[in-house]
Amino acid sequence: MKSAVAALTALMLSACTTVPLDPQPLPGPSTQSPQQPTGPTQTDPTAPTGPLQPDVVVDAPIVVPDHAAPFYNNRDGITLPHMAGRDIKRLALLLPFSAQSPRLRDEANSMFQAAELALFQRPDADVVLTVLDTKGTEDGARSAARAALQQGADVILGPIIAGNVRAASQEAARSGTPLLSFSNDQSVAARGRYLVSFPPEAEVDRIVAYAATEGVQNFAFFGPDDAYGRRVRRAYEAAVARVGGEITAAEMYKGDDISVMQEPARRLAEYHAEGRAARDISRDSFEAILLPEGGTALRSLAPLLPFYGIDPSRVLFMGTSRWDNNDTVREPALRGGVFAASDKEARETFLSDFERAFGTEPSSLASLAYDAVQLGSIVADGDPRERIARVESPLGFYGTDGYLRFGPDGRPERGLAVYRIRDGQFRVIDPAPLGPAPES
Repeated sequence: MKSAVAALTALMLSACTTVPLDPQPLPGPSTQSPQQPTGPTQTDPTAPTGPLQPDVVVDAPIVVPDHAAPFYNNRDGITLPHMAGRDIKRLALLLPFSAQSPRLRDEANSMFQAAELALFQRPDADVVLTVLDTKGTEDGARSAARAALQQGADVILGPIIAGNVRAASQEAARSGTPLLSFSNDQSVAARGRYLVSFPPEAEVDRIVAYAATEGVQNFAFFGPDDAYGRRVRRAYEAAVARVGGEITAAEMYKGDDISVMQEPARRLAEYHAEGRAARDISRDSFEAILLPEGGTALRSLAPLLPFYGIDPSRVLFMGTSRWDNNDTVREPALRGGVFAASDKEARETFLSDFERAFGTEPSSLASLAYDAVQLGSIVADGDPRERIARVESPLGFYGTDGYLRFGPDGRPERGLAVYRIRDGQFRVIDPAPLGPAPES
């Protein structure tokens, strides 16, 4: 069988597994499928070996068992023989399987596994998932999107990188095909181009709103002078203004070594002490400070503040989802600190199912791919003219990462929880909403 785009590696999975093909390597990931089907195969001595995948169509050379019926390639896309006559929902997953970055390749592999898991767990058997390699480049993303549309995709899932999203969306927009991307860059969001992700702006909004309900009026910022830090600072300024607060102090640093953090930390502490003395009142010059770091950098940064005199028992230390790892709870300076992140309770079933199926923990973005398959299946169902309206349903969607709803601008409204570090654990102090906020 010939593919529409022979140069592009692709594979197709369906929710039903009645037609096993020969073992074939995937276009990047080497995975174990949950509940793998088995069956007689023909051996091609020139083909590399790999784990068996259900209903796989690869546009590299493929050996099809003698007993398998031919595939049907009509104007609506490729149809697997056992799905002929069904009202098929076609999804295309665009991921950087052959990107130069090993981290991106690993992320793509785990996201593919999550998408595969979602497909196997669906109660119906009328969803076809085509998986294409973007190579982590804009040209690759554009070609992958074009191939997906030629194969009849109803909804495109991905890519990850912002520039790749722009390139792929140019192809999708021509046919009005919704694109659910995994980028967290809000600048690429637009109607028809939606972000199934956690933009830091949403996390900042949530934690600032929580702090305001606790009586915080004066805020401080201490973060990295890089693209992420500057983006978070802009979001922080806007969020503080929305709650009627004021940012009274801000410091940034270049790099992640403690040596570059010491002087700005000292300046913050001096300002804090001088502000209290000048006011001669009980209210501090700032009552909360945002520390948008994680991992080793956060554990270097946080102890500097109490060392120079900023008392965590008087000043609320706040963070983003970068705090959401086990290292954070081991830092004494962060005890009592708060941050906004996805609903952990909602993720528990996904985490256990993934580990049971693949024997490893999912990557940081894997749950996004799982939810995208579920959401894409809903969007692809029914009249194609109503797909955009289904994406933007005011009721939203509840998935492995909690509540999600899209506006006409393509940006996600996420239901985030607020956590406090207490007794060596993350404790929920303000639960994630289970649905849309009530109209004011």
